[in-house]
Amino acid sequence: MQKLTGAVFVVCFVVTSSLWASAIILIVLAMIVLDLMGVMAVLGIQLNAISIVNLVMSIGIAVEFCVHITHAFMIGIGDRENRVRQALSTMGASVFSGITLTKLVGVIVLRFAKSEVFVVYYFQMYLALVLIGFLHGLIFLPVVLSLCGPPQKTMKRIEQSQTPPSNEQT
Repeated sequence: MQKLTGAVFVVCFVVTSSLWASAIILIVLAMIVLDLMGVMAVLGIQLNAISIVNLVMSIGIAVEFCVHITHAFMIGIGDRENRVRQALSTMGASVFSGITLTKLVGVIVLRFAKSEVFVVYYFQMYLALVLIGFLHGLIFLPVVLSLCGPPQKTMKRIEQSQTPPSNEQT
């Protein structure tokens, strides 16, 4: 599990270039997995080979909800609150329609499977994951970023990097 956590942290760091943002994403991912385990307990889904694989896969799926919003937050301009607004206005709809809705459509089909294994371990668990990931990625994470998010990325101005140095000859 430590290797998985380290790998997720490295991927988040590569995407965000921020230890602070990567740590926030990792905390939110841990909350998503814990919430998913809580839903499993409520639904009576026991830990076994299938549910453990689903939990590990859920980390990869949950990263999608968090990384897009955090990256948009990092490149935003202004204070934390303005950058959260910008992140949600630029990436919120994409995360909702591109991740949440598409996964929901794929998951809902599994509800009609004849095998109870598919209904319990795939429909119920993935439905819970999509809903929990959506709530954490588009509601909880932006609140955390607005309260204690990392500073914005500083980028060199494009104009400065594109203007060649002047060679004045006198």
